[in-house]
Amino acid sequence: MIVLTIDEILKEVLKEIKPSKEDMEKLQNKANEIIDKIWEIVKENNYPVLEVLLVGSSARNTNLKDDYDIDIFVLFDKSTSEDELEEIGLKVGIEVIKRLNGSYNINYASHPYVNGEVDGYEVDIVPCYKIDFGEKIISAVDRTPLHHKFLKDRLNEKLCDEVRLLKAFLKSLGLYGSDVKTKGFSGYLCELLILHYGSFINLLKDAQNWRVGKKIILKDIFDIYKDVDINRLKKFDEPFIVYDPVDLNRNVASPLSKDNFCKFIFYSREFLKNPSIEFFNNYAKKLEEILEDREHGYRLILKIPREDVVDDILYPQMEKLQKSINKVIVKHEFVILNSKCFADNNYCHLYWEFLVHELPKVALREGPPIFEKERAERFLKKYDKVFIKDCKLFAYTERKYCHVIDLFNDIVNGNLQNISIPKYVNPRNGEIIELDSYGKYE
Repeated sequence: MIVLTIDEILKEVLKEIKPSKEDMEKLQNKANEIIDKIWEIVKENNYPVLEVLLVGSSARNTNLKDDYDIDIFVLFDKSTSEDELEEIGLKVGIEVIKRLNGSYNINYASHPYVNGEVDGYEVDIVPCYKIDFGEKIISAVDRTPLHHKFLKDRLNEKLCDEVRLLKAFLKSLGLYGSDVKTKGFSGYLCELLILHYGSFINLLKDAQNWRVGKKIILKDIFDIYKDVDINRLKKFDEPFIVYDPVDLNRNVASPLSKDNFCKFIFYSREFLKNPSIEFFNNYAKKLEEILEDREHGYRLILKIPREDVVDDILYPQMEKLQKSINKVIVKHEFVILNSKCFADNNYCHLYWEFLVHELPKVALREGPPIFEKERAERFLKKYDKVFIKDCKLFAYTERKYCHVIDLFNDIVNGNLQNISIPKYVNPRNGEIIELDSYGKYE
């Protein structure tokens, strides 16, 4: 068996994940064609556009193979009203997609923008205001052109390849993406981390010693903010803090969950300890298969019809509902082995696995020490069958729910008032599905 060194592994990985020069040239040519069309439309209508800019990973040469999105920002003068910016932005985006015989739809960030497809490329055309470093943003997307300009001046070919290695590592672990489903590392965060550490391996080596609350301030911010006092920077109560060099009041790593932060630390250590190309080959799926290859407890799914809302709204609401239900489950003494939620185009799925699904009718309630007279009196008023053990009061009582399915029936039927029900995920519209012994569920 041939054992590869870390350098050999990374070279092999890079061959697989790096786009070809031909593909990047084609992408750039298509982006230039779209930008030319945008300027054509702007000049025809005398719109107050100051700049048209290709941004994102494909513009900075940090994209992975087969990731050829074209993100174009149309920068308006600050004197343009927000209504006018939105209206003109949509008109320009729609018209340019039409002229290039593509298809389009309207998506929403801080304001509407045009998403489309042109000759096989996914294209976003986003209006924003042109601001300078240090200026207050008007809309959230105003930062993006500054992100691009900050990184474009600092990332060379070697650093771009190091970013790709980090993205591939994170993607394999299921940690790449700052969306509400993934709660991982954004592409911009990956680029900042490589810029800070200089290489993928340097980052992993340092990550082994990270703790919750790890803070990173790029030295490059002093190129922009000459008089910045790092002791006066905004405080963040999040597991990982990376100050945005474009906006020091923003934590770039805020979408990253605590669990995923800890996974990155752990697998950084594991890769350096036992280097293997397997860490770049859908490692998360293999781990999931290993975890699923075991005996399971009792499992059920609460299946709720999906409302017509985007994932960014839906997933936090599913998580909120599941946490609320979990509190009720624990209160009634059922032990949760695992719980998670996910959604497809039609349904929300809230999943649970329990250590046991059925409990005896009798329950034991622990009371206060007999020496605490007032608490003891309250306990005696609440329970009839009381006895003393180890100088404490105890009582036998009857459970309200002996089977977890009875508890869920009351949740679905609306008989429990202490469930926090979000706007778009209502358990009263749900169906309880018990999984068979093999956990089959379609």
